[in-house]
Amino acid sequence: MATIDKQLDSKTSGAGTAPGPYLGFSLQPVRLCARLLSAPAGDSASTESLDDVAIHRADGTHLLEQDKSALSHNPISDWAPDLWKTFANWLETTKRLQLDPAKTDYVLYVTPVKAGAIVTALHQARTTEQVEEIVATLKAAFAARTAEPACAQDLAAFLNADPAMRVAIVANFTLISQSDPLLEIRNHLQRYVSPAVLDDICAAAIGWVVKTADAQLRSGSRAIIAVSDFSARLRAIIKRQDRDHVLNSVATEPDPAAIDAEVQRSIYIRQMELIECESDEKLRAASDFLRAATDRTHWSDRGQVDEQSLSEFDDRLERRWTSTKRSVSLQSKSLSEAEHGQLLLSECVKPSGDRLQGMDVPPHFPPGSVHALADRLNIGWHPRYRDLLKKPDEEDSNA
Repeated sequence: MATIDKQLDSKTSGAGTAPGPYLGFSLQPVRLCARLLSAPAGDSASTESLDDVAIHRADGTHLLEQDKSALSHNPISDWAPDLWKTFANWLETTKRLQLDPAKTDYVLYVTPVKAGAIVTALHQARTTEQVEEIVATLKAAFAARTAEPACAQDLAAFLNADPAMRVAIVANFTLISQSDPLLEIRNHLQRYVSPAVLDDICAAAIGWVVKTADAQLRSGSRAIIAVSDFSARLRAIIKRQDRDHVLNSVATEPDPAAIDAEVQRSIYIRQMELIECESDEKLRAASDFLRAATDRTHWSDRGQVDEQSLSEFDDRLERRWTSTKRSVSLQSKSLSEAEHGQLLLSECVKPSGDRLQGMDVPPHFPPGSVHALADRLNIGWHPRYRDLLKKPDEEDSNA
């Protein structure tokens, strides 16, 4: 493999992969993750190097995989440019890097499921006679066409290729067409993780692959990941997320625009302004509020927690506010109203080992839930928060 590595200047595969709804990731990193899961220790997998995805085996042989997202067309129909571009690329890559086609596997992966008569015949062909029969049929069909197809140049490269190389590539060619590219990853992981967190761990594993490959490409290196490194990271991901007593967060840090919108419009932020909180406190509150709301919806939709448990969690927070408010009032009579509110807020959002449905929650969830209660005016920080936050129509109705 060292000889090949020295020759790798750029990827030689065809058109890029169209994005698909695979837990928010495009097809290529999903397939890279799937290959890393199935490859034995000692191998490595790459992207944007030998091919869309490639396996670099410990014995020096390779697997080259082209990935096609077929959301709007069939890339493996008989005269599809994608199909013949794939074979033209493999012929060129094999020749340029002096690969042994008899010891190289060539895979065309397509999702969702598509079919084609010629690609099926190529997938099934294993002998020289079978390959040459397909070539003869193709030449006759090509010559009989009244108009030149869009694939003409790449098809010609296949039809005019060195016969021995062409036979070896086709004999080692496999077509994989699946409806769901995540299925392979799920099938690997479901033996080791609980169903409730299966998609979360899939997303975390693919996300690590994306982050690692992108960092390598930005540094000018090839994006190649050792199976051993991936396996170690995957074990850490599973250990962290697949715990029955933990509710794992799916909420990422909100972008600045979302936080700014919260600061500008939200009642819980106005509550903080009444007690003269600093800007960084308001930004943290907005982040906690948004992340807690995302997690609350996710856990509920996934059936990890029920509505009654969420209501009971909020009720405990509200009861804590009531008792803390009474305690602060008795102990801080010399404080200003703003200072009184600041002390009450800090006591209500500090870590206290809160659990939801008997499970640990991420650090942002309790304070985010506290701010949600403040947003509904169930609780407040300034001693006169209800009067100060009355809407004009409420004031008129009480006049």
